[in-house]
Amino acid sequence: MPPPLPLATVADVQARTDVQLTPEQQARVAVLLADASALARQRVPDLPDPPPATAVGVIGTAVLRALASPPDGNKSETVGGHSRTAAHEGGGLYLTDDELDLLRPPAQPPRGVFSIWTT
Repeated sequence: MPPPLPLATVADVQARTDVQLTPEQQARVAVLLADASALARQRVPDLPDPPPATAVGVIGTAVLRALASPPDGNKSETVGGHSRTAAHEGGGLYLTDDELDLLRPPAQPPRGVFSIWTT
């Protein structure tokens, strides 16, 4: 069985950045999209099919965040007078709790039989 399609496309990621992605970056984005989609499906096992409208933005944001992470895994770097520290320990590709919440199906209202007592 072929793997499921990514939850976003390279074009979706390109639309979310002002930087024109090079062919090499586009290839990396395609891999990161597959990885982020697999991560989302693993972390949200009840991900609806079709996925919620928020899925494209969530996956695209995670991929852009991974692209902005230092490729060598450093959590901080300094070049001249400029210093940068990764906001997430370990950097790389991850989904925040808020992003995972955007992928989960909405909570169902409680149903069932109940009684109201009056006095």
